[in-house]
Amino acid sequence: MLVAGCDDDAGGGGDDPASGDGQTSTPTGGGGDTGGGDAGGDGADGTADAPAAEPAPPPTAPADIEPERGERSVSEDGSTITVQGDRAAFVTPTGNLACVLNGPSASCQLLDMAYSPNPDHLVEDAVGECAADAADTMVLTDAGGVWTCPPETLTRTAAATEGGWWAEAAGAPTTGVEDTDAAVLEYGLTLRVGDTTCLSSEDGVTCRSGDLGRQFFISRNAYRFGAS
Repeated sequence: MLVAGCDDDAGGGGDDPASGDGQTSTPTGGGGDTGGGDAGGDGADGTADAPAAEPAPPPTAPADIEPERGERSVSEDGSTITVQGDRAAFVTPTGNLACVLNGPSASCQLLDMAYSPNPDHLVEDAVGECAADAADTMVLTDAGGVWTCPPETLTRTAAATEGGWWAEAAGAPTTGVEDTDAAVLEYGLTLRVGDTTCLSSEDGVTCRSGDLGRQFFISRNAYRFGAS
């Protein structure tokens, strides 16, 4: 059973992006060695004095280490933008949905939603203290559930200086969302990282993982998920 959704825009319909055995829902309301030179002459007993010890430098803090990035590139083929490299993220044109593609999976978060997910659709091992009425993010997973509560908003990950880095290379626009200049995936376009894709449409966002064989659809008013 499939439930058509619509994004926070009033906008138009489209082909039903999900099919198969999916679940559906309708709205419900070190320091190194330190050296020292000779430190004096012979002592009174004829033995040499030991070199003066110097304090070891503090260990390097993680913040002082610039993370290494793999090679990154962006290519376009019709309506598909393919990112080679690390994660990529975007927001929809309205800014209400923010998505992150990373490895074989993808996650999408709603800033405003008109329903609470079915409690049976929570990802139990990742939810923690997250209740169904607080879950706002769907994630591609081979587990039974897809809803969870991320530790931070995905909008920040979509910043043009972070996961939205691809926008400049692809000539994509950016928009301000929650004090973040985020990369926008315009309607009708698909972003691909490896074998994972997310399609942005006026209805909502559909993400698929070829590695996991799973997909979900998410919008302000409805969601569904299942096998791809």
